[in-house]
Amino acid sequence: MATEFYIGKRLSYDNQLCTVRYIGEVKGTKGEWLGVEWDDSIRGKHSGEHGGIKYFECLNKSTTSGSFIRPTRKPDLGRSFSEALKAKYAPDPVQDPSIHIVFATKPGDNALKKDPLARINQPIRISGKEVEEVGFDKIRKQLAQLSELKIVILDGLRMERSCARLREGMDEWERGLTDVQEACPKAIELDLSRNLFEEWREVASICEQLEKLKSLRVDGTRFRSTSITPAEHARCLAAFAHITDLKLEDTLLPWASLAALTHLFPALTAFSASSNLLTSLTPHALTPTLTSLTLEDNALPTLSSLAPLTTLPHLRRLILKSNKISAITASPSAAPPVFSKSLIEVDLTYNDISTWPFLSALPTTFPGLTSLRISHNPLYHHLQTPDGRPMTPEDGYMLTIARLACLTILNYSPITDKERLNAESYYLSLIAKELAYAPEADEAAILEGHPRWKELCDEYGEPVVARSKGGVNPNSLAARLVKLHVYLGGLGEERTTTLEIPARCTVYTLLGLVGRAFGVPPMRVRLVWETGDWVPAARADVGDAEGEESVDEEEGEAEGGRVGREVEILAGTRGVGTWVEGMEATIRVEMR
Repeated sequence: MATEFYIGKRLSYDNQLCTVRYIGEVKGTKGEWLGVEWDDSIRGKHSGEHGGIKYFECLNKSTTSGSFIRPTRKPDLGRSFSEALKAKYAPDPVQDPSIHIVFATKPGDNALKKDPLARINQPIRISGKEVEEVGFDKIRKQLAQLSELKIVILDGLRMERSCARLREGMDEWERGLTDVQEACPKAIELDLSRNLFEEWREVASICEQLEKLKSLRVDGTRFRSTSITPAEHARCLAAFAHITDLKLEDTLLPWASLAALTHLFPALTAFSASSNLLTSLTPHALTPTLTSLTLEDNALPTLSSLAPLTTLPHLRRLILKSNKISAITASPSAAPPVFSKSLIEVDLTYNDISTWPFLSALPTTFPGLTSLRISHNPLYHHLQTPDGRPMTPEDGYMLTIARLACLTILNYSPITDKERLNAESYYLSLIAKELAYAPEADEAAILEGHPRWKELCDEYGEPVVARSKGGVNPNSLAARLVKLHVYLGGLGEERTTTLEIPARCTVYTLLGLVGRAFGVPPMRVRLVWETGDWVPAARADVGDAEGEESVDEEEGEAEGGRVGREVEILAGTRGVGTWVEGMEATIRVEMR
């Protein structure tokens, strides 16, 4: 096996970066292989396993990030810093045989016919005026002034710095390097992402030569080692002395390594560790100088998994977008984390927040919170009022404003006094509705879920809670059922039954249920609703001139000249609810 390969070595094949994770034989094949993990997780074919045998682990846990490659396959050549800089900003002229230069000449222009290239040195004139030609050569000349570059982006250029790697017998990287300083001494922003660096000291050896550097980005690099020796520590502090903004996204470094690196930046205020597959933060503190922290696109499940951040005394902005946060703590009995009052801005968009108690608890966890981003969470997808009517996400944002008195900005929009007034009045009315539709015994439990109830009542006055009978939600299934007390008499003994059916159930269906309950033919049944109301009894009419008999008064129990009002329910497709009033009725069954 060639000695140039080792575990952790960074390689590139066809401009696709990878890291050596295994060197050796693979069962069922001949010869030796390199097991590599591709930076692009969909580039490979497996997860380090072949024939049921696990040969290596992939950091990103993808099932398609690993491959086996023969060591005889030639990798792409790496570049030094100066080579990468020239490749990006001052490339050689492109020699493309498909490009042809055609000159238009006037009749009789013999000089150009003999020497067409003589046209190159002649000025271009349009309508008699000489114009400036701006082409690739001029652009290259402008970009070739590398010493004037202030923003240097060397992303994905296969850069390596073997001269700065620690060698046997050394306790620090090589001193006296000047290649970077000579190439772009005025750089204030530097992007070294997705290159072939293996050790953090390679990055430090570059920054050491850039005295004006303020911003550093090293995303997507799979470092074999981020440790430094005691002799290198002071050099790193000097190299990163003026850097205030650091991004280490998609490096898949553990939290301990990420936290340790921040302590090498004495002036660091903004740090991003997005896309590092973090599921929790181990008790390793970041540098206390941070004011802005971005942990976007990780897999953090709760706010309590961020407990190590509560010690940051100056943190003002925390970005937690696109995680898996769904609760404050993993256990309801656990104490919530409490961040510094300096933290005023939090971004929780694209998480798994689905309950209002989570939002109501935010002021406890973030006592200084004034600006919040909370959109694109399940909580706002299926909102309903207490009586079951659907609500829009805009309604949800109003309730968010009402629940969080501390907010002055929601989703980047300042909250006006009028918006807060409308939101809190609306919220108070919804709480009153929720109380109205619940039994009085549940009032304490309901108000426990609305911590601002008393405060809002003091501010706007306590709303009237008009409870419906039995506390039934009018949009619930119970509210759509009619309770029928049905009895059948006249067959020796009275038989009774109780039916609960939807109010829109047809009379034909009711006849079938009655027939089944009493064992009688449904179509021989006559249904009479006994309303319970009393009406004046009809008087007997005197026979007419033809001598007809008088009409008897309506059957029914008379009381002081009044009789019970009854309504016959006729067979048909009309709903039962259109025949009876209220949600409960007494039905008398007669046989025809």
